Amino acid sequence: MRIRDPIHGMIELNSGEAAIIKEEAFQRLRRIRQLALTSLVYPGATHTRFEHSLGVMHLASRVMDSLYKRPFLRKRFPEDEFKRLRQLVRLAALLHDVGHAPFSHGGEGVFPTGLKHEHYSIAIIRKYFAPIINKYFPEIKVEEIVTLLDKGYLGSDLVFLGKIIDGEMDADKLDYLLRDSYYCGVRYGKYDLERILDTVTFVPVRETLSSNEFEGEGGSGTGFWLLGVDSDGIQAVEELIFARYWMFIQVYFHKTRRIYDYYLTAFLKDFLHQRFPQNGGCLPDLDHLEDYINLDDCTVLDAIKEMRQSNEWARRIYERDHLSEAFVTLPHHSGLASYLIVEELKERFTARYGNDPTLAFVDDRARKLPTNPFFGLKKEEEGGEDGKEKETFASIIVQDKHNLEKCHSIFELSLPLELLSQRNINIVRFYVTREKKSEAASWCNEQFTQIQSKVKKIEKGWI
Repeated sequence: MRIRDPIHGMIELNSGEAAIIKEEAFQRLRRIRQLALTSLVYPGATHTRFEHSLGVMHLASRVMDSLYKRPFLRKRFPEDEFKRLRQLVRLAALLHDVGHAPFSHGGEGVFPTGLKHEHYSIAIIRKYFAPIINKYFPEIKVEEIVTLLDKGYLGSDLVFLGKIIDGEMDADKLDYLLRDSYYCGVRYGKYDLERILDTVTFVPVRETLSSNEFEGEGGSGTGFWLLGVDSDGIQAVEELIFARYWMFIQVYFHKTRRIYDYYLTAFLKDFLHQRFPQNGGCLPDLDHLEDYINLDDCTVLDAIKEMRQSNEWARRIYERDHLSEAFVTLPHHSGLASYLIVEELKERFTARYGNDPTLAFVDDRARKLPTNPFFGLKKEEEGGEDGKEKETFASIIVQDKHNLEKCHSIFELSLPLELLSQRNINIVRFYVTREKKSEAASWCNEQFTQIQSKVKKIEKGWI
C-alpha cells in the first residue's frame, strides 16, 4: 500500500502495516486533531494524528536507514537482524499515538489521576493490535514495542532505538514540526530534514563517563548507544531546535489557542461528568478501553453543538467568543524577583476583576510545564529526603567526522543553543472581556511598574 502525504510524498506500507491502519482503533486517529482547537486561530490546522503517525513511521525508518550506512552498525547487526529492528521501530512509531484523548493534548486535562496518553497507547496495543502484530510479524514481540514506547530497556546497544521514538531529535519531533508548520501556514517549524538524516549517527557511551564525556564510534561501546550527529550537522540541529522554539512561541502557546485550551478542558469536565457520572469528570480508565476509544473529536464537537444553549464553555467554543489578552509577561521571565512580581500582580488582578473565569482569567499553566526549547529536558529523581525532582539535560552528541573518538555535547559547539537551554518558556497572560481590555491593559501595566519598583527596593534593602 502507498499513501500520498503532503509532507513526505509517497509513504510505503507493507501488508501488516496496512492491516494495522485498517483497524478501527487506528482509524479513530482520523478523528483526533493534532492541534486541538488551533484551527480557531490558524484555519488550516485541521490535520490529525492519523497522518502524523504515518509520517513518524516513515521518518523512523529513514533514520534507521541512515544509521545503517555507518560501518560500525553494519558490523554489529547482521542484515536480517537490522531488518527486524527496523520493522520494530516502524511499528512503535506507527502506534505511538493510538492512545490520544479527543483533541490530543487539549484533552489531557481530564485524564484520570496518574494516567497519560502513553498508558492508553500501551493498553490499546495489547488489546486491539497484538493479534495483527502476531499474525504479520511473528519475529517481533508485542512487548518489545511496548518496551520502546514505555522507555524500557531492550539492551545497552539498543537504547538508540528508543531515542528514535522519544529522544532529543526523535522522529516524532521531526514530523510534527514540519506538519504543524505546513497546516498552520507558518514558516516557523521548517528545518533542513535531509541534512539531519544525512548526518545522524550513534555514539556508544560508557556508563562510567561523566555527562560531558563520550566514547566515539571506534570505542568499545561497553555502555549504551545514543543518537547524535556528526560535526557537519551542527547547524541543522540548531535550526531544528529553533524551529521548535518558534513554534511554541507562535503556535502552541498562542494567546487565543491558550484560552480555548482552557475552555475545552472546562467543557470536557462537564461533558464527561454528564456522560460518565461515576468518573468524576474524567475520561474512562484503562479498564474501560471500549468507552475510551469511542470518544473522539466528533463526539465532543457534537456535544458542544447540543449543549451550547445550556453550557457556557460550549457556547464560547461554538460561537468563538473568548476573553481578550490585556497583559502578558516576557516569554522567559525567571528568578525570585520575577516570580514575586507576577504573583502579586495576579492577586491584585483577581481582587479587581474577580475570579469568575468567564469574565477574567490568568493563564499561568506554562509555568507547570517543563517547556524548554531544547529537546533534552528530563526530570530525574534526586533521591533526597524531600523527594523532589531535578531537571537535567540529555544533550545531543556531536561526533567529529575526522576523529570518531572525539565527541562533544552540542552545548560546547553551539553558543545559541547553550544560551537557549538555560531558559524555559514561562509566559503568564491576563485576560478580560473585550469591553474592559483597554482599561485593564493600562491598569496592569501601571500595577506591574509599581510592583517591580517595590521588589527592586526590597532587593536593595531599602524597605
